[in-house]
Amino acid sequence: MSPLTEENLKTIREHAVEEYPYECCGIVLGKVGTADNNILYRCENIQNRLHEKDPETFTRDARTAFYIDPKELMNILKDAQDKKLEIKVFYHSHPEHDAYFSEEDKRMALFDEDPLYPNADYLVVSVYDQKVKREVLFSWNTDTKEFTEKQDIMLIQS
Repeated sequence: MSPLTEENLKTIREHAVEEYPYECCGIVLGKVGTADNNILYRCENIQNRLHEKDPETFTRDARTAFYIDPKELMNILKDAQDKKLEIKVFYHSHPEHDAYFSEEDKRMALFDEDPLYPNADYLVVSVYDQKVKREVLFSWNTDTKEFTEKQDIMLIQS
């Protein structure tokens, strides 16, 4: 069962197209085991600001990276705690790239080789020429200690 509703997917697709040619990013809160009553947060990708301020540390701009403002993330985590919900899905887009879990995605999702949010799934949305081409959901596999493809949500044939 997908942790996302069709309405969630529609909102994520719209977000990915609106932010193109930059990566979009967001978080979905909810109760594990059901997609009812999910809360979707369209987050601001602050990667361009970080890159402009410190290009040596933040070598990529928002066309190939995303960074959720830590204050925004803390507010979402507080909402999750207050509403007794979990982070179900982190999502982001790959403009002009396929839907895969990149080395950068892995680096951002791990701390000391363990997932920061072990129960969360990660949705990567591929966008070419302002059109969503594919969406793939990844999850942490405790046996292999890797992020693996959980579900290929959609493939649009050109």
